[in-house]
Amino acid sequence: MPLRLILAAGMILGWILKSTGGAAPLASTDWAMFGGPNGDGTSSEHGLMRTWEKGGPPVVWRAPIKQGWGAPSIAGNDIYFGSTEQLNGGQETIVCLATDSGKERWHYTYDVGPYWERNIGWPRGGFRGTPLVTDKFVVTLGAVGHLHCLDRSNGQVIWKKNLYDEFVPAGEKGCSFSPVLAGGVLVLWYGDGTYEAKDPDHHFVLCRGVRLETGEVLWTFREPHRDPARMGEGQTPAVANFAGDPCVVVTANCELKALRASDGKPVWMFDCIKHDARSTTIPTPLILDRYIVDIPDQDAAHVVEVDREHLEKPTRVVWKKDINVFCAIHQFRHHDGFLYGFTGEMQGESEQTASDSKMNLVCIELATGKIRWTQPNFKTGVAIIEADGLLFVRTYQTLRLIEATPDGYHVLGEVHTHNNRKASQNLTDFVSPILSRGKLYVRTPGELICYQVAR
Repeated sequence: MPLRLILAAGMILGWILKSTGGAAPLASTDWAMFGGPNGDGTSSEHGLMRTWEKGGPPVVWRAPIKQGWGAPSIAGNDIYFGSTEQLNGGQETIVCLATDSGKERWHYTYDVGPYWERNIGWPRGGFRGTPLVTDKFVVTLGAVGHLHCLDRSNGQVIWKKNLYDEFVPAGEKGCSFSPVLAGGVLVLWYGDGTYEAKDPDHHFVLCRGVRLETGEVLWTFREPHRDPARMGEGQTPAVANFAGDPCVVVTANCELKALRASDGKPVWMFDCIKHDARSTTIPTPLILDRYIVDIPDQDAAHVVEVDREHLEKPTRVVWKKDINVFCAIHQFRHHDGFLYGFTGEMQGESEQTASDSKMNLVCIELATGKIRWTQPNFKTGVAIIEADGLLFVRTYQTLRLIEATPDGYHVLGEVHTHNNRKASQNLTDFVSPILSRGKLYVRTPGELICYQVAR
């Protein structure tokens, strides 16, 4: 091999090891955490079917499962997810299935008590988090704060704790964020509006770094909540390097913040959300090199430009405009300079109201905010991922294959995934599909379906 190629390979390997804290990353075809291999709902997989025949792609298997709103995660030949045994709580279960057959490898069930005692609000059937999978462990967070680190091979408990014993995360939906790994540190983003279990009247911003192997708390970032902003809920952090250090990026107190994973210290902050809006946004910040896409609640969507290597240089808002986004669940997906995602109003007065909401799928120029096309009437459908220039989109008990192009809305296939008339269970269409090794996995109220989508 020529010397220049050896040196280039060494530089790339060094960057990978630094960004992962020295831990060997899982293969790019794994979908082993919230947001997938890139943390942004996209995958580098290619060779996927460009069209589907009538009836959709081939079904590899269907596995009966129980209710939950957390997307599964895949590592190697294993798929992991959390479920709720009863709609009102009682018990939660972590399950591991074989990706080739859907057969159960192991499950672990634990008591949580009735959900109503924690006032986690709608929808019922609670489990929201996406598992984090490493080479040895699977880390899960249940609806009412039960954090588990399990042996990936057999489901045995390595360590566990209940977050609610000490702090109650922000919002009315219980724990609706997912644990992430940054620089080898397990990061828990409680949100803006957290309070101590014994003092519910005083709210603050809280993020914690935990030792993955033991559950030991390594650091705590805490700052007072700033009025008049409304308190936020449900955001999973983004992971990215700032000034060469692995960091998590969140919104809190109406600012974008980058917290260093090694010690929790803020290394960069930018005031970009109006101060009477919601202080923490629901969608994870989308980091695209020097751009950060932010979709706040009660303020206009915007793109921020930052020099992540030279933090002393000024940060600026590239564009900020009202594109009619209310209570977004998922972040936009990026492909070739364009953003694809949902606008419109997802009303939250009740399960039925949310189930009846209709959204618009749009294509937006990343650099300008110009909307290139809009397609209406995506009922209960805000779950979307991108791979190989294709969008996999859920909308009211169907899955659509859509071309990721600014030239217009082009449907390349559709499949009906399930039938259901209960409003609370219709909201399972919120759950993101996931992609690994040419197979697409879709969670419904009663099944996990594996489709073959590779050519």
